[in-house]
Amino acid sequence: MELLLKDSVLRATISPQEIRDLRHRLSPDPDKPLSQQRFSELFGVSWSTVARWEGGGRPNPQVARKLIRLRRALDALGEMVKPEYRLAFFKQHHPLLLNLRPIDLFNTDDGAETVIRLLEGAETGAFA
Repeated sequence: MELLLKDSVLRATISPQEIRDLRHRLSPDPDKPLSQQRFSELFGVSWSTVARWEGGGRPNPQVARKLIRLRRALDALGEMVKPEYRLAFFKQHHPLLLNLRPIDLFNTDDGAETVIRLLEGAETGAFA
């Protein structure tokens, strides 16, 4: 988990292509990305803000870190959740996370670490 913390603190930038890739990974349809509108709702911004990021504008460092944390969580999630349920997974309240939504926990390194640790534990069958 140290790598997660260092990465999100030191590299608070994310490329336009990485943002488009996140939209693809959250989409229920493998042939097209999640809409900018639906993606924007995860981050509390407008769809035009997502369009600006994908056009080369940079998200503020806090949002960039949240995007990076989402990417790390999707990596940890792997194939445990089918693509059509991934967006709901991050938006719904989870009992294992004190009824909080994973996407909201990505606002801090500690919250992101908790989500990723649970995902890794679920994948290996070893909850800590």
